[in-house]
Order: sequence, then C-alpha cells, then structure tokens
Amino acid sequence: MEKPEKRGDKARLIFSLISFSIGFLLLVSCLLLISPSRSAITSGRTDPGLASETTITFLLSKDEIAALEPKSVGELGALLVARAMELGRSPEKYAASFFPSASEILAMLARDRDVDDYLENAEEAGAGGDYYQRVVDLVPWMKPLRTHYEALFLGVFSALHDLGRTKDPMRYPSGRKSYKGGVTLTGLSSRPMRRDLDLSHTYALDIFFMDVEKSALSGAERGPVILALEGGIVVSASSSWRGGAGLSKYRSGGIAPKSGNGIIIYSPRSRRYYLYFHLHDLFLKVGDAIVSGQPLGKGGNTGANARIPGHGEHLHVEVFDLPSGRFLRNTEILDLIFN
Repeated sequence: MEKPEKRGDKARLIFSLISFSIGFLLLVSCLLLISPSRSAITSGRTDPGLASETTITFLLSKDEIAALEPKSVGELGALLVARAMELGRSPEKYAASFFPSASEILAMLARDRDVDDYLENAEEAGAGGDYYQRVVDLVPWMKPLRTHYEALFLGVFSALHDLGRTKDPMRYPSGRKSYKGGVTLTGLSSRPMRRDLDLSHTYALDIFFMDVEKSALSGAERGPVILALEGGIVVSASSSWRGGAGLSKYRSGGIAPKSGNGIIIYSPRSRRYYLYFHLHDLFLKVGDAIVSGQPLGKGGNTGANARIPGHGEHLHVEVFDLPSGRFLRNTEILDLIFN
C-alpha cells in the first residue's frame, strides 16, 4: 500500500505536467495570432499594399528585409506613412521606428579603413570601446542592406513630401533671408584653407566657427545654428551624448563616442548621406523630412576629441556617396559647400 505522501507527490507531478501543457498550448496560440501567416508574408512581399501592420513589421525586420526587392521596401516605406495617417499617428515617428540605429547606419556605410579605425577605438576599455566593437560586429550584417534601407528612406521621404509634411526652413533663424548656402549663415563660420587640408581628415571637413559661447563649469560650447547642405530625411539624430575629454571619459549617448551629438540625413536627390557631428543640440527628430537650408541644431563640442580643450569650435562634416560607395574627400566637401 502506497504511503499518502507518495500519492500526493504523484498527483502534484501530474498536475504540473497538465499545467505546463496548457501553458505551452496557450503560448503557441498567442504566437500564431501575432505572427503573420506564410500566405500573408508572401502576399506582402508581392503586393506591399495588401500587407497588414503585423506583416509590415515582420517584413521590415532586419532579419527579413534582405529577402525583399528594394522596390517593395520603398513601397512599404510609403505605406508606413499612409497607415500612420489613417490611424492618427505621427507618420514621422512611426516610420522612424523602422529605421536602423546610429551604430547600424555607421556599420552600413563603413569601408575597410573605417573598420580599421573602429577596431583601434574598440581597444579602449569601457563604454567607448564597447560601442565601436558593436559597430564592427554589425558591419557584415548591415553593409549588404545599403540598397534596401535607401529604398525605405526614399519611400518614407516621398510620401511625407507628397503630404506637404516637409519642414519649413524660413521660420528660423533670424537672418535666414541672407542665406546663400553653406552650413551657417554668412559670417558665422570660416572657409577652410585648401592648403591646410593635408593636415586634417582625408574624408571629412572641419568648419570652424567665428564665435562660440563657452561654459566655464562644464567646458561645453554653443556655436551658431547649423544649416542643412541638402534636403532629405533625417535617418539618425541624437543629442544625448555624455562624456568628457578623451574616449575613456565617454559614458553614453550621441551618434557615437567621438562624434558626439549629431544628425545624419539621407538625400534622395543626390543619393548621399550627410553626417553632421559635434553639435550642441538638435532641432529635428528621426523621420523628419527637410529641405536645403533647414536648421539642424547649434554647433558645439560634443564628442570625445572635440571636448578636449582647444579641439572644439567646429562642425565635423562627412558625406557618403551611395553611387560610388565611398565617403567624399575633404577637397570634394570643400567644393560642395563653398563653391
């Protein structure tokens, strides 16, 4: 005859197995309800206009977007804007939720020499080194997706433009009517000397400000309003940089530890990415559609190197040209801005 405690143990075991089975079946049922069916996925790939919100989210995930034709990705980008308007959401915010992160965009645009630089920075112990190691790890995944995300950005931008949701640059700053091109209003920044470019970045241009406000307490600088060189869509933006002088002092935020606060804009017209770094603050958010001359934020000295005394008071500009798959040289950027 079994002892009562043993019969109780067996009953508890059976009850546990039944509970587990029921829980497992409920979980599977929930997953089936929230996951798009194979037919829905196939339909969404061949005719994006028929895709449900769940299917769109699935198709634009980083694991699935590579399986789509770029044309379909662009159509889904436009559909994001349309669906957001139908639901009373912000189309810019909704579309931006499908955009890559800053580190993913840097990885997507990275060339071999950039990876070498990132690897060197990754040797620094701490948050700064960890960030650059993540970028290196992302490169194999993100570089093949350049064409796909270009299509997504174009689809979102075109839809926003057609709806008249492009930002109006004439509202700010004062003196805007005197703007004749460049990254600031006339007289607020200086033109780099061509003969000095060999001593600077080969694939970027530093444009120095004529005057900045400095905080004696924090060392932070605030310069003039920075203006967009070309219209497009904001694909990355961050004003959350926290750190100090040198990579070892970096704590968090920003486009990257050395870049500081910044903004990255994709221009469908020229198929170029414009990267503006070391800003003090930002006026725009990811997903915003803008035109040339749009105020982006104020210049500053955020970033591990720019925060070093004597290394600030400038805007760092990079331009990535998609058709040629390369960053423009400093001489090309100089001509682009000042000629």
